[in-house]
Amino acid sequence: MDSRPINEQIRESKLIVITSDGTKLGEMTRQEALNKANEADLDLVLIAPGSENRSGVAKIIDYGKFLYELKAKEKASKKNQSVSKTKEIKVRPQIGIHDLTWRAKNAIEWLKEGNVVKFKIQAFGRIGTKQEIIEETYNKFVELIGDAGKVITPLKKLSPVLYEASIVKNK
Repeated sequence: MDSRPINEQIRESKLIVITSDGTKLGEMTRQEALNKANEADLDLVLIAPGSENRSGVAKIIDYGKFLYELKAKEKASKKNQSVSKTKEIKVRPQIGIHDLTWRAKNAIEWLKEGNVVKFKIQAFGRIGTKQEIIEETYNKFVELIGDAGKVITPLKKLSPVLYEASIVKNK
């Protein structure tokens, strides 16, 4: 919620006043500005506070309408945001083709929803030294996903036992 000072809450002695239609009325005292706002049956809202050598800026507007429009703009900007989640798939290099196919099917669904899929291979023990098996598992997975996804970061080694690749929806 917007907590701008309005009417008597404004503590600035000199204000540059603007009307609701954007007309600049010029610099005046706080009391003069409040009188103008009361004449128009509107509120005086502090838009920008002043400093030592500068007057504050106030606008004569309907404060309720101003808050409503502010909320509407905020709601509209939230609507236009696209939120993408990151989903993870962890496998071992010795995974069976059926299990890999099942995980690829899940990945395709997640990609269709607009999520990012992180494909991780955990290679513990002696299998971690068999680079060709790790590469083969990765290549099979990418082949199973097919045109549904595009690899943005290819398989890279994160630690002695963990490899990772990122896949996004293919447009």
